Amino acid sequence: MLNSHARAFDTRLEHRAAGSAALTANTTIDTHTQRAKTRTEYVTMLRVESIKISASNEEYRFVVEVSNDGFSTVETAAILSLGATAARLGGGPDNAAGDEYQVPWFTEVNGQSYKDWRVRLEVAGTAPSIGFSMNSAC
Repeated sequence: MLNSHARAFDTRLEHRAAGSAALTANTTIDTHTQRAKTRTEYVTMLRVESIKISASNEEYRFVVEVSNDGFSTVETAAILSLGATAARLGGGPDNAAGDEYQVPWFTEVNGQSYKDWRVRLEVAGTAPSIGFSMNSAC
């Protein structure tokens, strides 16, 4: 449960509010720029509100990307794979409404610090649809 790991809530890091419409296509959820290239630790929290997995081929990848050139080139800082067991990275169990995740990550990858970061959603499968709320804390 997220409640056992209390973190300060900063509205500037609220990527998606509870009750937002479900998403059905690849999209950038949010983009942020730090003041300087520096190593910062974040924890991104995701709460699944609805998720379609009825075709057993739906996958939803939440990807945290970092960059120093406006995302012309990117490095992956974290990936969270949700969806149907058959489609998920590693074959994790089917996801359902009410699932909660905490994903720790850094704005430094392989010794390189980054200034810009974004959270993307990549979807696949038959008519994918996912509703969720998401925020980060540092």
